Amino acid sequence: MTRLKAFSIHLAISAGIATSVVAIMLLLWYAPPFFSALGGKIVLMILVGVDVTLGPLITLIIFNPRKTRRALTFDLTVIAILQTAALTYGMSVVFEARPVFAVFSRDSFDLVTANMLSKEDIARAKDPDYRSLPLTGPVYVYSELPTDIRERNQLISSMMAGKDLPQFPQYYMPYDEHGAVAARAAKSIAELKQLNPRRSGDIDGLIRKSGLAEADTGYLPLRARFHDQAVLVEKSSGKILGQLDVNPWPRTATFSQGGK
Repeated sequence: MTRLKAFSIHLAISAGIATSVVAIMLLLWYAPPFFSALGGKIVLMILVGVDVTLGPLITLIIFNPRKTRRALTFDLTVIAILQTAALTYGMSVVFEARPVFAVFSRDSFDLVTANMLSKEDIARAKDPDYRSLPLTGPVYVYSELPTDIRERNQLISSMMAGKDLPQFPQYYMPYDEHGAVAARAAKSIAELKQLNPRRSGDIDGLIRKSGLAEADTGYLPLRARFHDQAVLVEKSSGKILGQLDVNPWPRTATFSQGGK
């Protein structure tokens, strides 16, 4: 076997593995448009770039057909171990950064990732459905400040330390039971189109897909780590209709996750 052939075979195997990794990311953990909201392109370029190029390039550099079979087997085994370790580490980082909850509070959503919640946070969730993190994309939930004054003051003190309300699972409640609150906070589609004149077609397409008229729909901002987005909802019930990677904020008000 020539050096170039060994490189080509290794590259083909690495590309196949990378394709599987991308499929897992897009189908399970980072379904669009959450992929864009969390900077998935950057993560993907690093992860796939390392996996697809690192191993094959090392093979190209050190492969020598004059070596004994035993020596070649040892070299390729070491390369495979290094490449597998790098891929495993990268996948673990991607897994821990996956979106797990889209939390509505006050007048907008916040996209919460797995690494934003500690085990202690999750264990304190009052609703048992939220004491484990979803594996197949974020769950929409509702959250509000507690009515008990003492508890509210304690929460506000914790929030002043850097955590916002969406990062406290003990206050998560089913979104469907509180959709009317979100509906009252929804902004008009006309405003969203004014903010994104070049994306009017995409907005209209999502509305048509919902089967509703534009007058019966509205939108709510969603804060995310890299790109804030817009969540379209039914005006009467707050039902989630879909999500678009468009600007949800007036030009004079730019927000990022964690600040409201």
